[in-house]
Amino acid sequence: MRLVQPDEKMLAKKTWKNESFLIVLLMALCLTLFFFHLGARPFWDPDEGKHATTSKDMVLNGDWITPTFNGEPFYDKPILYNWLAALSFLLLGFTEFAARLPAAVLGSGCVIITYLLGKRMFNPAVGFLSAVILATSGEVIVLSRAVVHDISLVFFVTLALYLFYLAYKDDRHKKRNLLFFYAASGVAVLAKGPVGLALPVMIIGFYLVVERKLSFIKQMHIGWGTLIFLAVASPWYILISLKDPDYAAYFFIKQNLGSFLSSDTQHPEPFYYYIPVLFGGFFPWSCFLPLAFIYAIRNRLETVRKGTAFLVIWFSVVFIFFSMANSKLATYILPLFPAASLLIALLWHDLLSAPPPGIRKAFLVSFLPVVMIFSGAMIYLWASPPVEIEYESGIKLNQINLLALLLLAAVFLALFFLLAKKDSAFFTAMVGMMVTALICFLLLLAPSLAPYRSTKKLAQKYDQLTPPNEKLVFYRRIRESALFYANRKARVLKTNEQLEEHLASQKRVFCFISQKRLSDLKSIPYVIDQEGDNLLISNKKAP
Repeated sequence: MRLVQPDEKMLAKKTWKNESFLIVLLMALCLTLFFFHLGARPFWDPDEGKHATTSKDMVLNGDWITPTFNGEPFYDKPILYNWLAALSFLLLGFTEFAARLPAAVLGSGCVIITYLLGKRMFNPAVGFLSAVILATSGEVIVLSRAVVHDISLVFFVTLALYLFYLAYKDDRHKKRNLLFFYAASGVAVLAKGPVGLALPVMIIGFYLVVERKLSFIKQMHIGWGTLIFLAVASPWYILISLKDPDYAAYFFIKQNLGSFLSSDTQHPEPFYYYIPVLFGGFFPWSCFLPLAFIYAIRNRLETVRKGTAFLVIWFSVVFIFFSMANSKLATYILPLFPAASLLIALLWHDLLSAPPPGIRKAFLVSFLPVVMIFSGAMIYLWASPPVEIEYESGIKLNQINLLALLLLAAVFLALFFLLAKKDSAFFTAMVGMMVTALICFLLLLAPSLAPYRSTKKLAQKYDQLTPPNEKLVFYRRIRESALFYANRKARVLKTNEQLEEHLASQKRVFCFISQKRLSDLKSIPYVIDQEGDNLLISNKKAP
């Protein structure tokens, strides 16, 4: 099957029916990966507990402008995901499923847009493969099931770039697509701040330079586009800045510009930080990335030059931009995942349709490191079992060994299909490995891990023992999920002296404390309840 050029009319009515079937398959995959057991586990600290509580406070306080956490303004993140979670709470109640639902929907949206972009650039087969690759990459699965802001940025940046590409390639509806591009960029700014505009602008700018089409800028309706962008992005920023004049300086200068340029950041990492992060976050498909880049540059830039060049620039801009920043987190490079998925899908498309000479050997060379890593990890688990892991996380060794064996079996099954030249089965085994890993994690590991990552049980116990509106008390650090489940404010005792003074009260008082911190106390208090390695203690016996 040859690659079809973007300007060819390649789809007959029968093909459209097949395409509908592909979309149904993608939605079934998304339902499995992003929605299965979505509300089964409690919120995990710190991020999920904090963002869920902030969204819940928005509903209870009726203030949809200023996000707050523990009664204080929370300015570290923009407002979009809080709005989406708050709306979900209004419709479905204050549940874990409701808080995570926007992430699952946005993750599914990313998969569908990647399919549409691959279909427009190449053909439906490439679009389908790229969408499956994106859906089954590790970090996309995690962030499409968590109460965090990153997946909303990825969705709207991907949507903006898709709309730009439509306008660039097709004069039909050009103005409409460009104006929607500006609107999507505005929402991306509401999702994560200025980077929501910076990434599309840099990608498009470099692309037009490479294509020697800077004249296209004159066709981009920048005047109307700017008005639309500002109409979408600016009202909330203006309103919150009017309520708090310090907000703009804090968010734009300290949180954004400062995190990029200042050496005094919360998450300083070396320049090469994202190389191993990309391998782990985009697993299992990341092992094919070097081959995909070589293949694209050697074989694609002439035949489908504009599409492939766009993807290479998209990937490179995001990777280099965040690598240059002083503050780095693993989730920052997620916006490059759709481009990486499309580049790898081109590679797989040729393997599955008309394999050129040497491509299977190249796949084997790319996949062997995965086989070696999994085999080495299994040997390490047997030779040096991490016996302390159950105490630290609640996960039992037999659970880890079972999951490791299943994954190793899937890896060797995939290798067998590759060596047997059963290429479709090879791809299916890769997908099945990720689906199996997720289901095993949700059913086997997550229930054991949850008590060590959440304080739901202790917060509910505290509710039973104390009058309404009495503050939660924590020693050393707050457990964010407790504020959601107890619907209370909290205070933190920073020193041993403050804790001793608190427990010396004549009335019954309580405190959340980690088990290892009990040694800070001169006398052992009453342990009312335990959840993982967290304790609820009191100076008196519980009634």
